[in-house]
Amino acid sequence: MRKFFRGKALAIMAVVGGAVLASIAPVMAEVSADSPSAPAVRLESPGKLLASGAAVNVPITYTCPVNDRGSATVNVYVTQNVLGGIAFGYKQKVLPCTGRPEKAAVAVLAYEGKAFRPGTAYGRLVLATWDGQPEDEREFKIGL
Repeated sequence: MRKFFRGKALAIMAVVGGAVLASIAPVMAEVSADSPSAPAVRLESPGKLLASGAAVNVPITYTCPVNDRGSATVNVYVTQNVLGGIAFGYKQKVLPCTGRPEKAAVAVLAYEGKAFRPGTAYGRLVLATWDGQPEDEREFKIGL
């Protein structure tokens, strides 16, 4: 008899606990929908060669929460092996924060006398926001 009572009590507690969770779940979803999105950034491929290699247009996808400044800053670095030398470029760009995923392109100028070429390059992104500083780095293609 005692085992039966204990099992019944556990079943009642499980039903009551489930009812409590079901009653607060809509409130939790509402809070989640109103919460700001976490900042994120991703380097996309392919980039596009500009001005015979003087620059490369780097496509990115980013998300940053809406904030009182309304913007974030992305730092884009591109490095490529060109005929045994290194083509390098850097660009900083201010982007609007909407709280939704956005696409942008950043034109990165080649420095040190080496031009970018079609082929594989290495890119690094740093998105500076008030809510974090996500990074992404990867190989990507540069096309014509």
